[in-house]
Amino acid sequence: MKRTETRILLVEDEANIRQLLVTTLGEANIDVIACATLADAQQETPDDYALVLLDLGLPDGDGLDLCRQLRAVGDQTPVIILTARGAPEERVRGLEAGADDYIAKPFHVPELVARIRAVLRRSDVAPRPTRLVRGELWLDPKTRKAGLGEEPLEFKRREFDLLMFLMQNQGRAWTRSQLLARVWAQNFVGDERTVDLHVARVRALIEPDADQPKLLQTVWGVGYRMAESD
Repeated sequence: MKRTETRILLVEDEANIRQLLVTTLGEANIDVIACATLADAQQETPDDYALVLLDLGLPDGDGLDLCRQLRAVGDQTPVIILTARGAPEERVRGLEAGADDYIAKPFHVPELVARIRAVLRRSDVAPRPTRLVRGELWLDPKTRKAGLGEEPLEFKRREFDLLMFLMQNQGRAWTRSQLLARVWAQNFVGDERTVDLHVARVRALIEPDADQPKLLQTVWGVGYRMAESD
């Protein structure tokens, strides 16, 4: 799916609003794929979409977590927040989380369509993420492909996100809690050992000797880092 196609991901828990937007945006030649929960949205691949239209008050979490998560791993898919939280401080929170625009409910559909098109025009001229490289290891954020030289590597979604985040921040050490907040979500509920398990899986694919890692290094007393290029 090319980013230039007008296909958007709608994350909205209110069924009547979902149906309204699927219908009215469809009439404006905007294809809408809708989901009702944060968990469902996190199963999607945002790069398949030209834009994410995101509600905040979802039944299983805060939509801002999805926005933060995308930006933390370098995904620049445009995000427009569509929410009943219209207070100025809420707008600031949304924009600081990486959203491109913020529209309060109730909204006027023609204005929403105009905002979507304006954000898409800006994103068309924005630079796209480039391939990340560390020695023979490479990763392409747009296609979500990775490899060691000519050999392709197959990662699960969160493994790919973790590796991408660390490659984008080579040389910096991150604690497990920081990685959970940036690669998983602010409201992730689970054990910090989740990070250790994912690191082990990534190392098994990228390291010649996973017991003596050279790329994805342990920083004792802190957490992990991707070694900087020589």
